[in-house]
Amino acid sequence: MTRNPLSGQRFNSRTLCLLAILALPLVAPVMAQPLQDECPGWPQPPEFVAEVVAHLDQLQPHQERWQRPADWQALLRELAGLRTDGLNPDYYLLPDIVAIGGRQSGYALPDRCHAGLASLMLAWSVTDLTFGRLDPQALGLVWHQHNRWPEASTFALSLHQHMQFADGIRRAYHNARPSLAVYQNLRKAYNKRLETLVLRWPQLSPGPTLRAGDQGERVAELARRLIAQGYLSVSAPWPGGPDAETTVLFDQAMVDATMDFQRDHGLTPDGLAGRNTRAALNLPPAAWTARIRANLERMRWFAPYLQPDQLLVDIAGARVQLLHAGQVAWEGRAQVGRAERKTPALTSTITHVTVNPTWTIPPTIFYKDTLPAIQQDPDYLYRNRLTVLDHDGTALDPDQIDWSQPGNLLLRQAAGPGNALGEVVIRFPNPFSVYLHDTPSQRLFGTPERFYSSGCVRVENAVSLTDQLFDGGSEDLLWRLKQARHSGNTRNVSLPRGIPLIMAYWTAEADKDGRVIFRRDTYGEDEQIVDLLEAEGQVVH
Repeated sequence: MTRNPLSGQRFNSRTLCLLAILALPLVAPVMAQPLQDECPGWPQPPEFVAEVVAHLDQLQPHQERWQRPADWQALLRELAGLRTDGLNPDYYLLPDIVAIGGRQSGYALPDRCHAGLASLMLAWSVTDLTFGRLDPQALGLVWHQHNRWPEASTFALSLHQHMQFADGIRRAYHNARPSLAVYQNLRKAYNKRLETLVLRWPQLSPGPTLRAGDQGERVAELARRLIAQGYLSVSAPWPGGPDAETTVLFDQAMVDATMDFQRDHGLTPDGLAGRNTRAALNLPPAAWTARIRANLERMRWFAPYLQPDQLLVDIAGARVQLLHAGQVAWEGRAQVGRAERKTPALTSTITHVTVNPTWTIPPTIFYKDTLPAIQQDPDYLYRNRLTVLDHDGTALDPDQIDWSQPGNLLLRQAAGPGNALGEVVIRFPNPFSVYLHDTPSQRLFGTPERFYSSGCVRVENAVSLTDQLFDGGSEDLLWRLKQARHSGNTRNVSLPRGIPLIMAYWTAEADKDGRVIFRRDTYGEDEQIVDLLEAEGQVVH
């Protein structure tokens, strides 16, 4: 299997090939065959990147583009700076670009292979910085309704135009890097952690849950650990310092510090150092920086899809925000899919709502949840107002069905009180049959971790959100929406205009001061993304 250069690993033959390239004359004639054929040992780029490089060569030959030593130095600086975005500069052959750039002096034309390799790494790294290094759709991590990628010729023209300026390379990377506050804040926090990263910090030994009033060595271990990350003042537990032989009390200062840690790491802030808190405390520092890298990559996946007017579903945070002109116009809590029935990350467009919806139970829920309940309780169908239908929509007599082997049938819940979808459903195209909806399970919105659904997103105050989605519509449309709602009949009402939707799963974010808030990785995807970022031969664009 060909080894992918994005893995940060060396090609088996690359070093020898590059040495051969370095031995070529500094100026070589332009040859007709493709650069891939001319330059042995070149990595095979993704198709989009290869097209960009070809267009760059048409706009200006690579040798002319890279004849200024200052441009080589600028490329080296920007490639090295990708570390601040959680991208390893070695993905883009930085050591080799350094070696080649070191040979460039004056304004003589560089070797065609050298110049072509510089263009390749420029295009590849800027593409990854703009759209993400991995292809989340090919990996099954995100579904996009529309491809927002530009034409390769357009992307190449933008790079070419940037490079006409003295600081063009810096501009190209600056514009490629997502300008979103959520990305910039997390990037700032990542770099702060890299600067202060230690290889290890104190561990908390196994044992019973620690709580206020406890004393002993494990309390001292907890204090040392909280001090190591700045949650607890050095003088708080030990008047004489952490090395003083003083009995440490789990006092209020330690309770407060423990709660701060829990809030920042997606745990229930109860001030108790139990099993989950100990597991989070004992993760090595590198594990947290790896999680930040995973989330920087996730944010790059969605950056091209963000728009001023949009609905955002934060899956890991179980919350919803509606943006108007880039500002939050509405927000509320959500309930999302549990680990075994994930809410999918996706981009789509909200087209219409269903008021007073009926609910046809999906097959997965029917066989896993509803059928066992029916088998245990003969009145379950009646109490939940469920009608049994065949797949032609014909009603069936539930007493004539063998519920131990029900066969191929449908259950439909009538609109009205107790309907699982509540008063309104917000719909958008997607291959998962998911949607946003109201719910009678309002009490669950008050819980700290709201992973309860079978994949759809339950929205608190969904009727209020629906009104906001129709804001700006005609008086006639708003009247029809109100009438449909009060009629009690099931009706679809189209929005006056489609509203872009992003449903994203990210498990870390930071405020403007660089404080990172981690969420529990309920879907277990962080490690997968980090592994993919480092893997050989991973799927790329």
